[in-house]
Amino acid sequence: MPIEVLALASAVSTVAGSISTAITAGKDMSDLLPRFAKLGELDAAIQAAELGKHKGPLGRLSSSQAEGLEIATAKLKYKEAMTQLESTCRLFGPVGFWDTVVSEMAAARKRQKAAIEEEKRRRDRYFWAISIICGVVIFLLGVSLMIYGATFLR
Repeated sequence: MPIEVLALASAVSTVAGSISTAITAGKDMSDLLPRFAKLGELDAAIQAAELGKHKGPLGRLSSSQAEGLEIATAKLKYKEAMTQLESTCRLFGPVGFWDTVVSEMAAARKRQKAAIEEEKRRRDRYFWAISIICGVVIFLLGVSLMIYGATFLR
């Protein structure tokens, strides 16, 4: 699942806004935990994008300034959303709900981070396998052309 850096900030705002609206409307708090888990997954995606883990080996070599600004914007939106959601949960939610939210988000963040790491490992392994195969083919082609060329020199 590739991380779309440009969409992170708007996704954070959208999810946080829907959670805040649902809490103030008095929705059941257990129905909101999956949305908080989605917010935790977005945080893990922001952290992975900041470290460049959302790109392949060649993509990591080039990073645009606009991408860095988009990641910074997403981080700011996430921090702002968490501050707003904490106050909303503490004001309108039941006692201890924010603590449950924080633990659920940490678990979701951990799962998402593991998934991103596994995807990165798989992508890198695939890239290096293709690179080695291409290198071997080029080497064998060069050796065979040298042998073929040497037969004409006799």
